[in-house]
Amino acid sequence: MRSRGALAATVLALVVVAALVLAGSLLDDINAYGVAAIVFAVAFGAAMLALMSLLLSLVGTVRELTSTVEQLTAQTVPLLGGVSETVAGVNTELARVDGIVASVQHISGQAERVSDVVATAVANPLIKAIAFFTGTGVALRAARRVAD
Repeated sequence: MRSRGALAATVLALVVVAALVLAGSLLDDINAYGVAAIVFAVAFGAAMLALMSLLLSLVGTVRELTSTVEQLTAQTVPLLGGVSETVAGVNTELARVDGIVASVQHISGQAERVSDVVATAVANPLIKAIAFFTGTGVALRAARRVAD
């Protein structure tokens, strides 16, 4: 659409040149330098209009890009806030799990100590009791054999 504006400016410039050259020839006050100066001035003006049209198009593109970046920023900032909250929640849960693991390790250590104490306290007398009853059983059987 901007190129149509540049094309219209060029056509208008050519029409103005033609009108000025025609007016100069009708007034019989025309020379080659005058025509060249008019053609150059009008062509320069047309080129400036085309350049201005191009710059306006560029300004519109930059505005659209700025708007897109602002929208992207507006959508990204809350998203990053949500991610930050999620990470904080995960860190809290990891701290809790860490506490649970520490408690389980403590309980496991305590259970191992209790098991060692029970093994030490019960195993020795139990072995002696079993040995006593086994020896008594062997002695009774031997005594029955002798009595028979």
